Amino acid sequence: MAKKRSPNDPSPPRVRLETDEEAALRPRIQIDVQDQGGQSLHVATVEEDGTYAIPDVARKKAHRFVLGPAMPRTPTEEEEEAASAVRHTLRADAFLSLEERGLIPIGRPVWESWIPRLRCVTGRVRRCRPGSWWFDALGRFSTGERMERAGPLPVRGLDELLAWPFRCAPVCDARVEVYRRTCCCRPWIVGDPRLPDLLDRLGELIPRPPIPDPPFPPPPFPSPPLTAPGPQPVPGADPRLVQGLASDGPAGSASLVVSGALDPLRVHAAEDARALRSLPAAGVPEYINARPYLLCAWQQCSAPVKVAGGDLGPDGRFNICWLDFRQGLSPNCHDRYAFVVRQRRGSGWVTLYDGRGANQWHRPGEEAVLTTYHPAARTCRRNPGNAFVFLNYVGQTGAWHLHTPPANSSVGVTPPPANGGLLFPGGGVDGDRNLGGTLRLNLMIGEGMRTLGARYYRVSVTAADAAGAPISGSREAVDAPVSWFRSEADGSGGVDVVPVVLGPFTVGGQNALYRIPFDSDGDWDDGQFHALLDTRDPRWSDPSVRHLVTVEIFDEDGRRLRPTGTPSSGLGGAEGTAPFSYRRRYQETGPTQEVPFGALTHLFWWDNRDVVGGITDLRRNGMVFHEECLYLTGTATSTFGVGYRAYHPNERFQRFHRIHWRRGMGGTEASVGFPEFLNPANVGLPPGPPGASETHSFHTMLRPDLDPDRRRCSFTVFLTVYNKRTDGSNMDFPHVSDSGAFSLEIGA
Repeated sequence: MAKKRSPNDPSPPRVRLETDEEAALRPRIQIDVQDQGGQSLHVATVEEDGTYAIPDVARKKAHRFVLGPAMPRTPTEEEEEAASAVRHTLRADAFLSLEERGLIPIGRPVWESWIPRLRCVTGRVRRCRPGSWWFDALGRFSTGERMERAGPLPVRGLDELLAWPFRCAPVCDARVEVYRRTCCCRPWIVGDPRLPDLLDRLGELIPRPPIPDPPFPPPPFPSPPLTAPGPQPVPGADPRLVQGLASDGPAGSASLVVSGALDPLRVHAAEDARALRSLPAAGVPEYINARPYLLCAWQQCSAPVKVAGGDLGPDGRFNICWLDFRQGLSPNCHDRYAFVVRQRRGSGWVTLYDGRGANQWHRPGEEAVLTTYHPAARTCRRNPGNAFVFLNYVGQTGAWHLHTPPANSSVGVTPPPANGGLLFPGGGVDGDRNLGGTLRLNLMIGEGMRTLGARYYRVSVTAADAAGAPISGSREAVDAPVSWFRSEADGSGGVDVVPVVLGPFTVGGQNALYRIPFDSDGDWDDGQFHALLDTRDPRWSDPSVRHLVTVEIFDEDGRRLRPTGTPSSGLGGAEGTAPFSYRRRYQETGPTQEVPFGALTHLFWWDNRDVVGGITDLRRNGMVFHEECLYLTGTATSTFGVGYRAYHPNERFQRFHRIHWRRGMGGTEASVGFPEFLNPANVGLPPGPPGASETHSFHTMLRPDLDPDRRRCSFTVFLTVYNKRTDGSNMDFPHVSDSGAFSLEIGA
């Protein structure tokens, strides 16, 4: 035990803290007795009165005594490392000498660092799957390309693109690591000398522009072949495309996605550089100080240090706390936190998100929302417990964007409006989109359906007449094989992701039935689809009619279940009732609408026909020319025009077409003109003749007023025709292009 000072003084030695206040906050202290190799012989707890007890056997072998904050019974590696940085070490002879005097004094600056402060970070992790169109647009916007002239995308700017409401799901069964760095960043001021360096660095991060479009023809509209048996991938970002935008290379590389995380510094580099060059000097500090990723982008920051770790909850949220022994920071210095999210794959780990390399640093106390775009990220589904069924998504588009009339029977709807069955009703040139390709349908089937005996579902299609009623004899079941992915323990502490076949099966004489994937059946990946409806299937590909898509529910024996109190569905076969409801999700949030019938039917309008576009001739003063090498000479008031065809067999599904010319290599506002812009009307629909564009004068095209020597030049003219067709996931606009070259000259 601890030695006493002398036979005449029985009081034991004590640890005494330097303080001017008797009631000062006191840390919990421990004394670690270590041998010459640094191994712990004994850890003694210092009581509130400063006394402690050390066995004589440990005292005799001691080489040093280490005083510091008492640690939890099982400290984490990060907590142990943090505490070791503030401990006070004494050689054995020095410590024993102090004991002889009866006092182990500890100065205030030392012991104050032993008072741990509880630090916590909270947030959630989600996986988002925007389609490849979104990543293509991101790449284009990140180069600084402007979209004011209504290109093939449904957005006009970077902020609008980043806010696009694509479908996301919570990540679960993952580990979150917390990293901290301390940055000392001075706020920016007017005339700040750091600006040239910031602009140079932003310039290094701007990706090179992609190949322009037009004049090159676009890739064909995505149209996968009829589904083959086996697991069906969830549509979203093409992993190859994500890899093309991603890099774990040096900081100067022009990658936009780093280990699954979007890098705001690189995404906004072109936009920020343009803004900083155009702003008045007084506006630059406000712009930079309002953007944390710019404020400390290249300032003095410490290296990231791992401070804690924890697991995600089943809802994708985390709340991670640790003990921090550091004192206050200097003025203009602050802590920021980044996160790394890893998920088990077999016996190993996959990094889904790494905020360190992606410049995703969060403030203390901030509710962090971590978004991963990693194609391998696994999410968990948690369905509501009630008994109901509704159509949830068409691809990545919410069912509330489908303009379907109310049902008036199990298999029909009320007479549809002119745009019934289309996506995004209204909305100008970007609305009233026809469907096409393979429609991936996601249903919401509440967990309460299981207790009612529901086991299977079926999706069928029938042609609709003008009044919204099914055309007799046209009903066909959707029967493309569907498999879902489910996580299962591998028996060795890891996780396997396995496909589970949902169907189609024949049960009780009913064909094309699919097993309902209830949450109680396993840990299903969220965002998967219940039916793959190929709209090009000859059974229902007729574009001249709209189609009705019907959902039915069956029990284990193949008996159809309809909601209690609803009339017979009239679909044939055995039928019973159960206390559930079919519903229609007509809005993104808020109540859903009950459908009081024995099946759930929606109206869809698909048309897989392409737009047609072609330049047929070039025109001077209305005269038509077809020559391969064309040199047009005239006066300053002579006019140039284009003969062309631009149409969709159903004019409603032509988004618009545009014609523009470019002088020489272009490069200035005056070197481009638009004889046709945002024209949604069919032009030159056979058997009629080609149409004619608006005309521009030779003076407008050559602009000799800006350059008197430019009285002749070569030109290229482009025609682009856009289709409204979408599969609900790919939000760009399929299009065709044509081009022609010619020369203009204003004669003497």
